[in-house]
Amino acid sequence: MKNIIGLALLSIFIWSCSAGKKPPAEDQSPAVAVQKKTDSADEWEITVFDAGYENFVATRALPRSMFTESYLKSRNTLLVSEWNSRFYSGVNPSFYEVAIDYDPQENYGFEFEYRLYQFFAYCNWKYGVRFSGLRVSDRVK
Repeated sequence: MKNIIGLALLSIFIWSCSAGKKPPAEDQSPAVAVQKKTDSADEWEITVFDAGYENFVATRALPRSMFTESYLKSRNTLLVSEWNSRFYSGVNPSFYEVAIDYDPQENYGFEFEYRLYQFFAYCNWKYGVRFSGLRVSDRVK
């Protein structure tokens, strides 16, 4: 009887661990839009069309104080280049659905740079997509 109870508890434990790790469906992919704010000609905004992104930024992302704008701009230049390279080469077209229009010479502002960087960290965290431009602490192990 003790063996049956122990086996049942072990089975429930294994099932609960595996239930949380669902592989992303083929039709899941994040989408991102870059645009100027309508009320200001000098401010940019980033819109991520993925329900979990805002929650990720609020709960899991490293605090803004950990970054400088110039650091984020240099990282984002690498990350966008890597993303667009995958998009244009046709690698996993169901995931890389759009190219990201990002000009490193443009002054987007700190908030935009931070949110764009966190988009790549989110893709790594949620979908397991590896980007060489992410900090080691932002990569999923």
